[in-house]
Amino acid sequence: MTIVWGILCLGLIVFVHELGHFIAARLCGVEVESFSIGMGPVLLHKTIGKTDYRLSLLPFGGYCGMKGEQAFREALEQNLPEIPKEPGGFYGVHPLKRAIIAFSGPAMNLIFAVVSLSIIAMTGYTFYAADNRVVLADEVYPEMDSAAKHAGIMTGDRILSIAGQPVTDFSQIAQIAGVRPDEQLDFVVQRDGQELTISLTPVMDPSTGQGKVGVMSWIEPLVHTVTLGAAGYRAGFQEGDLIVAVNGVPVDNTVDIQRLVPAGASTVDFQVMRGDASQPITLSTAIPANGDLGLLFSVPAREAPRYSFFPAIWQGIKETGELVALTFKSIGLLFKGVDVTQAVSGPVRITIMLGDTVQSGFDAGVRSGLASTLNFLALISISLFIMNLLPIPILDGGLILFALIQILIRRSVHPKVMYYTQFIGIGFIIILFGIALFSDARYVFTDLLRR
Repeated sequence: MTIVWGILCLGLIVFVHELGHFIAARLCGVEVESFSIGMGPVLLHKTIGKTDYRLSLLPFGGYCGMKGEQAFREALEQNLPEIPKEPGGFYGVHPLKRAIIAFSGPAMNLIFAVVSLSIIAMTGYTFYAADNRVVLADEVYPEMDSAAKHAGIMTGDRILSIAGQPVTDFSQIAQIAGVRPDEQLDFVVQRDGQELTISLTPVMDPSTGQGKVGVMSWIEPLVHTVTLGAAGYRAGFQEGDLIVAVNGVPVDNTVDIQRLVPAGASTVDFQVMRGDASQPITLSTAIPANGDLGLLFSVPAREAPRYSFFPAIWQGIKETGELVALTFKSIGLLFKGVDVTQAVSGPVRITIMLGDTVQSGFDAGVRSGLASTLNFLALISISLFIMNLLPIPILDGGLILFALIQILIRRSVHPKVMYYTQFIGIGFIIILFGIALFSDARYVFTDLLRR
């Protein structure tokens, strides 16, 4: 079902894009000869007016076929200086209208993002996140170079704000610092009741382009769930146990447990508080190589704010703008040493990730599922909006570019110029598609090895 959900969601985004072209073409007087939901062989169709509406076999979006393609081929074959201007054809309308038609597909993706984020703002959702207290990551992973440690942050500090933005839970640290690698940021931390300002520069992770601070979340070692049959279950752990010591060493958080319980160890002595009583638990089963004891610890549930209709629309617009800016910044990071084979995702990886998001989100509840799905769809829609507007032949941005050139020079661009420059766009798409496929293959292969 993961793949099915992913395909359906991606199909929805592409369908919305083509619907934008369809609406704009009709408004601008261009005849739409075919409009299909899905791709490939046609299953059902009905002609209404001059448009053949189709339901096709493959649920990969759809297409909008406009009158004018035959005129373009005719101009190439006969070496005409311009494309014949057919009544109702794409090349028969004013170039400004062509630009509007080309822009309307990406614009519809942007509108879809605004609507999705507005729905999230209206419904709200429950999420789980540790608070803003941190543990230095190199305490568990000594090989890790922690920017936080070098800057002077200590285990147990609470991050109150980053670059002037308030921080109330651990997820916000990644949200704020993760998108600003190699930038010096002011961290306001609370330590022993005092507030300190510490300058810290997140280090860019070349595999993702994200800024890494070098901290882990401070989670109280209170057992929430014990996995049936796992090492912790066989040792006798119960829900509600509070782990206070490991092999006689006091622990304050789950990272302490990670540090004190080495993978492969055959005997580990725990001390837990069960209710008001202290109780020893001895784990005598070899711990798996991944260190998983089968214990899930309590993380506070938090409620995202809910807005009424008009404030929710404004919130959707504002968050869409922030995502557009973030996407442009992410594209810029590709030119700063980021490993594009890891940072760029192709259709397979996106489909799997989207399907996983839908399934895991709705497993946590309807509102959480709706929020996670719409948020992912909004992000992909914004990426399509930006990518399609790049001034590259074969993309919508290329059509807009040719239309604007025609307006400026006051004559049509020669059909052969348009035709041959499209090979530049095709080359760009092939290179990008090749990188994406390589990234997808490595992602799937790595996932299979993990299993």
